[in-house]
Amino acid sequence: MIRKILLASVAAATVTGSALAADLPSRKAPPPAFVPPPVWTWTGLYIGVNGGGIWNNSRNFVTNATDFGATGTPVISAAAALAANNIIPVNNRTQFLAGGTWGYNWQWNQWVVGTESDFQGVFGCNNNNNNNGNFGFFGNNNNNNCGGTAIGVAPVAGAPFSVLNQQTITRSLDYLSTSRVRAGFLVTPSLLVYATGGVAIGRVHVNSLLTNTFVGPTPAGFFPGISTANYSQLKAGFVAGGGLEWMFFKDWSVKAEAMYYDLGRSTLNQQVQLIASAGPPGLLLSNTGTQTSWRNTGVIARAGLNYHIHWFDAAPVVARY
Repeated sequence: MIRKILLASVAAATVTGSALAADLPSRKAPPPAFVPPPVWTWTGLYIGVNGGGIWNNSRNFVTNATDFGATGTPVISAAAALAANNIIPVNNRTQFLAGGTWGYNWQWNQWVVGTESDFQGVFGCNNNNNNNGNFGFFGNNNNNNCGGTAIGVAPVAGAPFSVLNQQTITRSLDYLSTSRVRAGFLVTPSLLVYATGGVAIGRVHVNSLLTNTFVGPTPAGFFPGISTANYSQLKAGFVAGGGLEWMFFKDWSVKAEAMYYDLGRSTLNQQVQLIASAGPPGLLLSNTGTQTSWRNTGVIARAGLNYHIHWFDAAPVVARY
């Protein structure tokens, strides 16, 4: 009897211990906290800096002359006008640009569209002989190495001498600003390939120096004709191109792009005279009017660094575990 009671007590204790062990908390480590991946988004405002080079495509300055007539010697006046017809190949040197950029992007899946504006100062090849106090964006301490010279010679009918005309042109683009739309495709979440186009505004600066004189057995008693003219005008046109932008770190990206710009055509009018000192005082030997025309086109190649502002973006929704 006692044996049966002891066996029943052991069985009861075993069952109770198993039940209590089942109720004890687990000793396993808790699951690791969920860390969401970084959110790569192109949507939002951005600002940046850029710099590069700019090349003028249109090199030729074309001058067409008109004989306005002269009171003294019409044949000299006609020859002077003929000698003033020139084509001047202007030196196509590189100018450098640097400035700021700002814009806004909208992203839909792998597509990114937006607007972008910029302003660059252009330096190098500014003109030392500004006549109107126009000192350019970065000052005016460069040599006149963005220019060219043309010489024209025309014989005077019935005379042993000829009229020589020389025209020297210097030019610069003082600054350039663009406002464009951009549309691109994300090859990867961080690499954007895009096309861009819009309007461009820049200040074109050109100086022209005209001189008229004689070559050969030069007639005595005359004053060489000298004329200077200055052109400084804000021009508007279009710009188009494309590039690559890589978001190498959250909120930071670098880009490289090339664009073609066209600011239209410009003209500059001048007048140059030859005056005799002998005979009647101030005898006009020639009176030549000139019109010089050229196009303002070129190519921009530049790189930039942008900071994408996400300060006010809504925080991503993360599930809790």
